[in-house]
Amino acid sequence: MDYDNQKNTILKITGITMFFLGFLLAVLVMHYSGEDCFTENLFMTIATIIAAGLAVFGNFLISVIVAAVATISFAGFKIYALMTGVGDFKYVSFLWILVPALCTFGMYLYSKIYRTLDLDNAVLKQQIEELVMVDRVTGLYNLRSMFMDIQTQISYAERNNTSVSLMIIRLRYPAEMRKVLKREQYEKLLNRMAGLIMDTVRLEDRVYSIDDMGGFGIVLTCDVEGTKLVEKRIREKFSDSKNFAKISDKHKIRAEIKLGYLEYSKEKYNRDANSFKNDVEEEVEYDID
Repeated sequence: MDYDNQKNTILKITGITMFFLGFLLAVLVMHYSGEDCFTENLFMTIATIIAAGLAVFGNFLISVIVAAVATISFAGFKIYALMTGVGDFKYVSFLWILVPALCTFGMYLYSKIYRTLDLDNAVLKQQIEELVMVDRVTGLYNLRSMFMDIQTQISYAERNNTSVSLMIIRLRYPAEMRKVLKREQYEKLLNRMAGLIMDTVRLEDRVYSIDDMGGFGIVLTCDVEGTKLVEKRIREKFSDSKNFAKISDKHKIRAEIKLGYLEYSKEKYNRDANSFKNDVEEEVEYDID
């Protein structure tokens, strides 16, 4: 860690030193070349700014190309002017050949550490998201956790010759709900839905929040007949508008849902939890109640 910090510090110091050296050279050239070189000074200043800016934002190859094209064009023009005697030639102008390279490489080195940190933070964020097993809004376990638990429940059911079923519940019109409700109200609706489902199922059944669009999954330790009873109780709760009171002062909320479920079949799925879930999702789409 100390070595990395020292390396980063050296890069930053080297980069900013190169940039300011290029900046000082540019000031020196513009001061001593006079107004006769205004056009070429303006051209090189703009080219240097563009090249340095591209380097800061990580487009290093393009920034090098811009700096190289500007430098070669300027050098070619000055050599042509020297050979033909066109205009008032100032040797100090040749310092422009160094300026784009110094500023571009300086900004690249200075900003490299921050680009590295941004990349590290992005990787760390992705790793954290992959490890998170709990939904932020409802506090329920999420889809990743559900897949893990389905596998466990399937294995248990096969060993003990018991039944396991999967039910998926979704808001029928989630996009419309999001348009009508504020973010806080929408999250309150999801929490209310989660609470109603939790109050309906047994303690041994597990409820999951599988997305942020009002999708919930339930792993039930019962056969399809027992699942039908759970479905009936859930539909009764969701059909009662009183259960969604005080979510919005302006709108009367009706959380219409679509629902599907299947009992696990070893012959059909052979422990393939993904296929099992996909078939349940199809049942959800076919729900017209």
